[in-house]
Amino acid sequence: MRRTRIGLLLSAVILVIVGSLPGVALADPTPGETGQGGQHENWLKNVLHGEGIVQTKKGPIRVAMQNGTATAATETSVTVRSTDGYTKTWTLAQNAKIYNDHMSVQPGALQAGSMVVVGGPITVSGGGGSPAASPTTTYTAQIVLIQSTAGTGTGTETPAPAPATS
Repeated sequence: MRRTRIGLLLSAVILVIVGSLPGVALADPTPGETGQGGQHENWLKNVLHGEGIVQTKKGPIRVAMQNGTATAATETSVTVRSTDGYTKTWTLAQNAKIYNDHMSVQPGALQAGSMVVVGGPITVSGGGGSPAASPTTTYTAQIVLIQSTAGTGTGTETPAPAPATS
């Protein structure tokens, strides 16, 4: 059953994943325009973050995805900031799948400054109906795609502004 749930979760973020993998053939999102290789690899680069509901055999689950820059990374979590300023800390699932350049890597490969796409389930706990107790929402990273690591210059980073001259 766990594999089914993971499969459905991955399906929820498949568009982002497929859009971030170089060399994947996709329908042209802008019919009429033609170009040479690589035109599709970043067609979802403007997708920043979102949430949705995925139906599983055990019922619906909330899932989320986020595209942005890792501002902090540890063996157990990653904080991601999207270009619109939305920032979320994701707990890495014990069995999280982390990929860099199409290769599976360990959580230690996550670095602050890397461009990443993160996806996984959202869980809400606590609150208990008491007005004073607020529920805790946890974003769990089930899959992390490292699009570029800090300082690699792969072309996905935002260039630093030019220094001001007097």
